[in-house]
Amino acid sequence: MKLLIAGLVTELDPKYDETKALAAPFIYEGDRATDITLTVSEKHLDSLMARAAEGVTVGEMENFAFCTGFNRKAIPYGIMLIHSSALVCDGGAYLFSADSGVGKSTHTGLWLDAFGDRVHILNDDKPVVRLGEGGATVCGTPFDGGSGIALNESFPLRAVIFLERGEKNSLRVPESKEVIQKLYFQTAHMVSAEVVGQMLDNFEKLLSCAKFYVLTCNTDISAAYTAFEGIIV
Repeated sequence: MKLLIAGLVTELDPKYDETKALAAPFIYEGDRATDITLTVSEKHLDSLMARAAEGVTVGEMENFAFCTGFNRKAIPYGIMLIHSSALVCDGGAYLFSADSGVGKSTHTGLWLDAFGDRVHILNDDKPVVRLGEGGATVCGTPFDGGSGIALNESFPLRAVIFLERGEKNSLRVPESKEVIQKLYFQTAHMVSAEVVGQMLDNFEKLLSCAKFYVLTCNTDISAAYTAFEGIIV
């Protein structure tokens, strides 16, 4: 099947229902040439399953493999993964990023509770950012971290917020060096030598056009209000 992901015509042939279901809203029926072709061999899938956490299905792992392939091949097109929960508020996208288990989904869930129809989740784990002349755009992907939230939508990027756990809620603006360190671990890395330069160019472009914050937060709804008042108001 052909999909249109972040403006790239992407061809893949999933065998399992997880990716087929998530891909349905992204199906492309136009006549543009394919930009990216993704394949996942049985051997590679078996290797991934051998290292997978207990309870992970082969369909989920196939989706992960397609995601990894897309995010690496998309780098030369000015597209980068930011491992995050992408929240849309008042027509702009806010990426809440952290290592797995820190509580990205928990935090954006607080925004849903606090602000209702004013906000929604675009992708709860694997959105991408498309960098262009007009700035940065957050795009949905058919790749999922387990929530099933993977909408085919795009919105201008307003800010990237790195989450840290803490008893009290506070917000600060990090230095560029800290931003780069955090971004590196939340994007596609371990890439080939041929695309390292483009990956660094993408980092530079993102730093020039986006706002970054570090949010130390607990799991009380007050954390959403602290973030909202510091980032949006």
